[in-house]
Amino acid sequence: MEDPIELRPTIDRRWLEASAEREPVDHAYALWDLDRFPDRIRTVSAVRRGTTVGYLLVWMGLPSTPVVHWHGSGPGTERLATALPARPLVAIVPPDVRPAVVAARGEAREFPEQMMVRPRDAPAPRPPAAADVRRLGPDDATELSTWATRHPDPLTHEYPGLDPGADAVWGAFDAGRLVGAARAAVRLPKEWIVAGVYVAPDARRRGFGAHLVASIADDAARHGARTGLYVRDDRPDARRLYERLGFRAIASRLWLDLGAGLAP
Repeated sequence: MEDPIELRPTIDRRWLEASAEREPVDHAYALWDLDRFPDRIRTVSAVRRGTTVGYLLVWMGLPSTPVVHWHGSGPGTERLATALPARPLVAIVPPDVRPAVVAARGEAREFPEQMMVRPRDAPAPRPPAAADVRRLGPDDATELSTWATRHPDPLTHEYPGLDPGADAVWGAFDAGRLVGAARAAVRLPKEWIVAGVYVAPDARRRGFGAHLVASIADDAARHGARTGLYVRDDRPDARRLYERLGFRAIASRLWLDLGAGLAP
């Protein structure tokens, strides 16, 4: 008989750091949030015979919608589903744990997505669009919040609560008007994670998105870090853009919207 799984309301930091050496993108959010936002997260680990085999990282930084990153799959790890927050929530999970999530929390709108990485030395060709892209500062907070509120989307929902003076947010401007944004949600010594890449509909197909992502990736490379991101399969234009910038898919995930209403 296989040893039982024990659920623990913590995470083994030494195991996490060792695992991140092998799979840095997989564990980047956990390492970053444990140090930067311990009051906005909770963790639940699945442990067998003293060894972690999976965990949940629950981000509670949004007012009403927990966002869960599920790491690990295999026999016994489905027990993590019982530790998921109550609906509504968003869960980003390995595809094979979907049945356990749905059994525990009900039906979900699901969107396959890819985890992609860009090596430090990958070329980052600049598109010809004459975009003004820069890292935002404290004076841009009001404009960023107003812009994000005007363009509600799963990719923009965190911007109204961010402080551009402390958070790494880049903006794209057209004739002085903010038309797009992206952020480095994680900035670890070896790995940065790009998130929230969004360009207003009336400014798309002009190179702003490529400029934003390339600017963050270039900055990461200057700091000696590789760049990773997640992109949903229902956004093929975004995936093609990332591939042109040197990103390559390394793993598949499912974005599950369990009553949160964040999926368009």
